[in-house]
Amino acid sequence: MSVISTSVHTRSNLVAHEYLPSYAYCTEVVTVNDTAGTLAVGTVMGKVTSGGKYKRAVETASDGSKVFAGIVGEAVTIAGSTDTSVVLITRGPIGIKKAGIVLDSTYDDATKKGVIYTAMTAAGMQLLEAAA
Repeated sequence: MSVISTSVHTRSNLVAHEYLPSYAYCTEVVTVNDTAGTLAVGTVMGKVTSGGKYKRAVETASDGSKVFAGIVGEAVTIAGSTDTSVVLITRGPIGIKKAGIVLDSTYDDATKKGVIYTAMTAAGMQLLEAAA
């Protein structure tokens, strides 16, 4: 049997509805400087306090990046310690499917996840339990 597609996580797995997508109202292009790898659609990002660049949100981080700053809207591969432009969903109104959110493994209990979800809601994002 031949492989038709290897993509398993797309924007439609994450976004149920969005306000003015043609104007990119809910998104921003930001500079990410993180370890090498691929940022999947739905990866939660934080903003480093010193310098203002973004990286994967890790609950144990002490550089400010554990605080929710956005969600990756388009998958991108980044080279380690290299500034890369990435599209982030930073504000609503937008409907986000919880099943599409990619959190670091350090967000390992309901309380830690709740902090991220609360910040997303405060940014105008509606979190949806069911895949709508």
